[in-house]
Amino acid sequence: MERNPNSKAARPSEIMRSQREVIRQQDEIIDVLKSALAAAGVDTAPCHDRWMTGLTRQERALVGVLFARYPHAVPRDTLLDFLPGHDHVKERQLQVVDVIVHKVRKKLGVHAVETERGRGFRLGPSFYDELPKQKLEARDASSIRPEHPSFA
Repeated sequence: MERNPNSKAARPSEIMRSQREVIRQQDEIIDVLKSALAAAGVDTAPCHDRWMTGLTRQERALVGVLFARYPHAVPRDTLLDFLPGHDHVKERQLQVVDVIVHKVRKKLGVHAVETERGRGFRLGPSFYDELPKQKLEARDASSIRPEHPSFA
């Protein structure tokens, strides 16, 4: 990328201000999503923990859907609808779900995901109980803080 000789480089203070604004916007989006989950009847959400760092996007999506529907089993075709990156007709094969479940079991343990024959998959009760959870509360728009707490 070539720089125009007449343009000035951004000052560190301008870069920091821009990054703070991005973080503030992302925090607002997270608050809105948490409120939407609470309004939909989901009262807890898994907290980010070190067990999540080794999972791919698809594996995290699978665990998230199973968490949201716990203790009910989720059919393969429903799971496939929630997996990112499988929108094209050629990619929509139910075996993809089996492969991702296998990878999750390999990374998190065989009891992380259970199979209910003829119904689908669900999180194992022992795995669910060990997950760190965050209590969700429905919030109104006035309770969303305008600034990230670390920048106060």
